[in-house]
Amino acid sequence: QKYFTMLFKAQTLFNQKRIFETLAQIEEVHKIYSGAPSSLNIQGACYVEFRNFPKAKACFNKALKAHPDNLNVLFNLAEIDFVTQEWQEAHDLLIRLQDNFSEQDSSMVELIKFKIFLCKIKLGQKEETKKIAAETSFLDDSLLHYYTHAALEYDNDQSAKAEVWLARASRIFRNNQAVAPWQDTLIEFGYIKSFYGGDLEVE
Repeated sequence: QKYFTMLFKAQTLFNQKRIFETLAQIEEVHKIYSGAPSSLNIQGACYVEFRNFPKAKACFNKALKAHPDNLNVLFNLAEIDFVTQEWQEAHDLLIRLQDNFSEQDSSMVELIKFKIFLCKIKLGQKEETKKIAAETSFLDDSLLHYYTHAALEYDNDQSAKAEVWLARASRIFRNNQAVAPWQDTLIEFGYIKSFYGGDLEVE
């Protein structure tokens, strides 16, 4: 019972972006049980916040060893490959995730599809990306339609046209919480600039 109470506190702190306090809490959690995927996943996510990807990846791999089919951990590993520009590795892991995520979590499935789409751009699969974008529609009730077209415009050095697509998306999907992961993905990809400037690295 004490373990779950402490773990819940760690998750709450992380959700509040109190990262140093989260890490301190996880250390306390690990004094009780150090091998649980849930606590290792939170610890790894903290290191991602600091852009310390080697430490984050070590946490996620340890979590995956304990629970090989944990989709959250697999997604976090794919995210590290994505932000460190390991495009083929990210692509292949995201394909695996797309096939396993429940259709009930449609927003996550659509975001994974977008990340796969961006990997294909970097892998030079231009015709395939055009085909994927063409298969989307504004009738889909998904950000995928707007963000794939924006990405293609950015890739063609047409930033003004890309921003029109993004503005349409923001106008139609007014939920900032829903739009934020898509914007973050474009920031990580390098198409739009972060509001916060440079990366923070912590040893």
